[in-house]
Amino acid sequence: MIRLIRSESLKLFTTRLWWGLLIGVVLTSVAFAILAASTAGRSLGGGAASPGLNDPAVVRSVYTAGLGVAYVFALALGVIAMAGEYRHQTMTATVLASPRRLRIVVSKLITLIAVGAGYGVATVAAGVLAGAVVIAVRGGELRLGSDGVPRALVLAVLAVALWTVLGLAVGTLIRNQVLALLLAIGIAWIAEPIVAFALNALNVGEVAEYLPSQATSALVQPSTGGGGVTISLLPWWGGALVLLGYALVAGALGAAITLRRDIT
Repeated sequence: MIRLIRSESLKLFTTRLWWGLLIGVVLTSVAFAILAASTAGRSLGGGAASPGLNDPAVVRSVYTAGLGVAYVFALALGVIAMAGEYRHQTMTATVLASPRRLRIVVSKLITLIAVGAGYGVATVAAGVLAGAVVIAVRGGELRLGSDGVPRALVLAVLAVALWTVLGLAVGTLIRNQVLALLLAIGIAWIAEPIVAFALNALNVGEVAEYLPSQATSALVQPSTGGGGVTISLLPWWGGALVLLGYALVAGALGAAITLRRDIT
């Protein structure tokens, strides 16, 4: 098993994919944290002022502002890690070297979860460093050890790691790497948030709460309102359980397909 994990790690770290995505994670986390901290408590577009930095929920959202993009990078990593195996035909060599496919699946899951957790750490580290500077300049309290901030940071790391498992499942279901990426990112980042907003607008937000992206938001944010629509979210522990459930189902589905599918 250790050799298989090393092999899976080698597949990732000998390409430019991992650090290219990591750079994207860090840059977007820094940008969104600065934007969130700079605009908190200000009136934008002539409307009512948003909650300020004296609100602990706002501080949590500043530090984890990059999560909404980081999970997409993690999703892409999972998709490419699996679909790329079929595209470059490296899966055949892997199975020939280790015919026990369950071990291959487990080693790939462990590797991707570990790398995804690393992306999560980069997300919150970049968000905290950039956000804390702006908060301090604006005279706000950093709250790094209180008001649920440590919990939100840990859960953000967990969320990014679990999204790699969802990507792995998509890459298993759809062998075409380009198609798998387009569908996964299009649904997770565009279609699903639109559906969630529509469901909340129709006063059935209790359904939208169980969508993966909404469960991810619930880990670090309270229910919010925008454009006259209240976005209903689960409590943080509910979001964690829902996202974990999606990851478990996705991992089991990916394992079942890999164990049965002809890879040639």
